[in-house]
Amino acid sequence: MSRRALTLIAAIAAIITPFAAADAGPRSRDDWRPEDRTKWEQIGGAEIGNRLESVEIEVGRREGRFKAIGFTVRGNDVRIEDIKVYYGGGVVETLSVRDVVRDGTRSAPIDLPGREQFIHRLVVSYRSMGPVRLEFYGEQFQWEELGCQTVGFLDPRDVIRVGKREGTFRAIKLKVSDAPLRLERLRVVFGDQTAQGFDVRSALPPGSESRPLDLRGDVRYIDRIELDYLPSISTRRGARVCVLGNQGGRYLTRDDDRGRDWDRDRYRDRR
Repeated sequence: MSRRALTLIAAIAAIITPFAAADAGPRSRDDWRPEDRTKWEQIGGAEIGNRLESVEIEVGRREGRFKAIGFTVRGNDVRIEDIKVYYGGGVVETLSVRDVVRDGTRSAPIDLPGREQFIHRLVVSYRSMGPVRLEFYGEQFQWEELGCQTVGFLDPRDVIRVGKREGTFRAIKLKVSDAPLRLERLRVVFGDQTAQGFDVRSALPPGSESRPLDLRGDVRYIDRIELDYLPSISTRRGARVCVLGNQGGRYLTRDDDRGRDWDRDRYRDRR
């Protein structure tokens, strides 16, 4: 085979491979475990009866966003008809399941199209032949370290350089170690030099993290984080501050809600 042909084949493979990886196929119920608390957080549960009805499960705001949900079943088999997800932004989505989940098993992970919104509550429609305990779990986006800086203990201001990263960061938070930090304000400067400010006014002891801070706007990478804080009079070294970023899909609005049904055939493939 000629060198030109080999070069052409390699170029085609380079183009096709990312798409093949992105469509790796649906996940099955074996692809998650409720006890893996580094990725899955228990978000609510309910005892349900032995007839056709629905149950509402309050979730409330959690740190981070959920990109998928899953549930476990104990007590009896249950047929889940659909799950309505009420997001904090007012969006409601219907995930059409319509399948039986056996006692002592769990569902496949159910991806959330509105995954950048926090979940307010779930309404589950079901059929059951006896009492059942449902426990729901949310799959969190993982926080990625974007940059760290040891801030001066006599200076009131510092800059953490981040630089361009792949993906879209929808939220950030700060992680503090070595010494306490009394943070007044921070300013996120994006690659296009627009900025977003936060009035934090919080004391962060060593080993703690700030609350998540939502970033507004379109897809932009973060260039740097500017910190304003109260300087320490201690003669020890200053606090080490790391910026963590949380990625995810785009935000949904009320106009995006079209009562979409989640594909139950894909669900059956994932069991």
